[in-house]
Amino acid sequence: MEPLTRHRKPIQERSRERVERVIAAAEDMLMARGPEETSIPEIAEVSGVTRASIYQFFPSKYALFLAIAEHHLNAVADLTESVGKALADASWETLVEQACRGAAAYYNRNPVASMLILGGPMSRNAYLAQETTIQDIGRRVRDLFRLQQPETQLPDSPDVTTLAVEIAFACMRHGYLLEARISDQAIEQARLAATSYLKNWLG
Repeated sequence: MEPLTRHRKPIQERSRERVERVIAAAEDMLMARGPEETSIPEIAEVSGVTRASIYQFFPSKYALFLAIAEHHLNAVADLTESVGKALADASWETLVEQACRGAAAYYNRNPVASMLILGGPMSRNAYLAQETTIQDIGRRVRDLFRLQQPETQLPDSPDVTTLAVEIAFACMRHGYLLEARISDQAIEQARLAATSYLKNWLG
């Protein structure tokens, strides 16, 4: 398996500030022109950060896109966890519905996240990074189910909660590819699909 190469994270405050400027410029360009027409030289010009400095942290534009996608996926993971904790006393079906709605709303508010994540990974590294983060979301969902339904043990093999997340994600991706956003219909399909799968294990 190809090793997963992630970008080098800045340590110094000045470097962090430059990386933030690069990411902001890249997101603006992605929105305006799409990934194919976005380039490191143009990002350098817009951000005011030299190409050499950018390449210190991102060896290619795809490594930069991967860093942006990971940031958004982690935000979705945090959102899913916070939704679950806020609904600790609700049914698991309600938890699934609200998690789907929350994730869809995040993607619809952040078009770059939709473009890079729902539009499909642009490299094997991006695919592996995306899968790793989806597994993290699945782990957080498992922890929420343990709190909510301690009497029910969802199996690790197959990894039921990660598969449920993948199923909902596939529905959202399909909706995005059709309409360039996640519609209420796509959210409902994500809810139905994930709920139906989980019912096999939760009753």
